[in-house]
Amino acid sequence: MEIFEIAQLVTGIATLIVASVLIWQMTLQRKTLEIAHQDADQNISMAAMDTRSRTNEWFAENCTAEMLEKFDKGIDSLNVKETLILRTYYRSTMRVLSTEWRLGRLIEQPWYYKNTFNQELMFKYKAFRELFAEQQNRNMGGLYTGLMEIGREALEEAEGKKLDA
Repeated sequence: MEIFEIAQLVTGIATLIVASVLIWQMTLQRKTLEIAHQDADQNISMAAMDTRSRTNEWFAENCTAEMLEKFDKGIDSLNVKETLILRTYYRSTMRVLSTEWRLGRLIEQPWYYKNTFNQELMFKYKAFRELFAEQQNRNMGGLYTGLMEIGREALEEAEGKKLDA
């Protein structure tokens, strides 16, 4: 073997070693990014649950049995303070949902969003359903179109009928 062939062989082996090290580093980086993504999702989940809990506690402190009866009758039956409480609770809940949606959290699992619309106070009471319909007519659109479609489906289920487009 000549020196030139030995140099080529050594260069080839060195290239293979460097490529192997780079692949190993990329694998480690990928695992680190996956862990960071899981941590971020867990943080988003905890923040959403914390915000939702605090919103529900605030609502429970500010809501009365009489107010709930009025919520069943609709927005027109509410006084100014009750309307403020209704809109504040609605906005807080929608902010959490729309932020989760924007961040891509569970968008492939629409049941999560539908359950929030149906199981929180949102669509149990006529006033909340009316407020959602009013807000949908303003249409958040764009990025939130999918979320609003899920909300519309939940509203149709709550109302027991198809709504006009």
